[in-house]
Amino acid sequence: MKAVTLMALPLVWAMSFSVFSAAGPASVNASTAEAFKDLNRTLPGLAPITFPAANEKHKVLVFIDNQCTFCSQVVKNVPRYNDAGLTMSFLTVAPPSIRDSVIEDMGRVWCSADRKKSLQAAMAGFLPGNGTSASCSDEIVQQSALAERLGIKLTPTMIVLDNPPQVILGSAKPAEILEKLSRKTF
Repeated sequence: MKAVTLMALPLVWAMSFSVFSAAGPASVNASTAEAFKDLNRTLPGLAPITFPAANEKHKVLVFIDNQCTFCSQVVKNVPRYNDAGLTMSFLTVAPPSIRDSVIEDMGRVWCSADRKKSLQAAMAGFLPGNGTSASCSDEIVQQSALAERLGIKLTPTMIVLDNPPQVILGSAKPAEILEKLSRKTF
């Protein structure tokens, strides 16, 4: 699947009626600034599973669900993204139609002793043998709530955490991401 790109995350946030501000719709620039601050402030508490690049050029946050074929391809190719200088962090989206099963399955990943290996295995169709807990399931619910606030309804959704952030809907190869970033063609 070719990546479908948006102009930029500011447009997504502006269209979602400034969901980060109770004051209602603001200008795109104000919405962007607030959304970026909220994302940076919220992200560490959501315990993303992160695969750091040795020579990091950009950080990419990817919203996934374990029943998404294209998400599986992104996770499978993490070494390629890392080799290209892209640090990859993953959070879960629990789509309404499969919400309970995604929360249960991905809760097991977030509860495992080795989250990175469990995520890779789960995305290949092999869930970890451990169970989930209320706190792990709650992490998945909170991650999905962030995705909802950002207006994310498609998986995978990649957000390049530059300022301003750039959004890629679907999967994109590392070279495509770097090319678009260098040309600013999102």
